Amino acid sequence: MEEITEVISWAGVGKNDSPCIFYNINSYYHPMENMYDDMVQNGFLTITDREKTLFSNSLDSIEEFISNYEKPVVRSYK
Repeated sequence: MEEITEVISWAGVGKNDSPCIFYNINSYYHPMENMYDDMVQNGFLTITDREKTLFSNSLDSIEEFISNYEKPVVRSYK
């Protein structure tokens, strides 16, 4: 869990421009999806960053997500 969360956070600082996808068979990753949603509600993750991660059990929706994925805007800290 730590590694995928790290990769998701890298997107905002320019170290990862690829989508993060959980192939969510039998809702296995549903608790993790809820955790990321809670992180947005509590200000630990932006909605923009959350939208760069997909939880899905559908290969069609995964393919669509990859096809329509827009690289994140890299944050600037000055």
